[in-house]
Amino acid sequence: MGKYSSIKYISDFLLGLGFIFTISPIILYWFIHGDYERYIWIINGPYPFSYFGSGSFQLFMYLSLLIIGAALIVISMILKRVKKK
Repeated sequence: MGKYSSIKYISDFLLGLGFIFTISPIILYWFIHGDYERYIWIINGPYPFSYFGSGSFQLFMYLSLLIIGAALIVISMILKRVKKK
């Protein structure tokens, strides 16, 4: 029983982490583009912040975060199904 409860906690943790990664592109977009002065401050910073002015870099970041979030959610769902068997 102890093994299954630890799998449940790991699965729930990965599910929560997956949702955080999935909504983080929205938060990142708001952080970068929410205020013009903050946008200028960010893109004048060191790497990787200086590349946030580039649309292709932002797209790469957003897609990476979404893919990681989706992968974590899928792993969580797989762990829950394995636990049921």
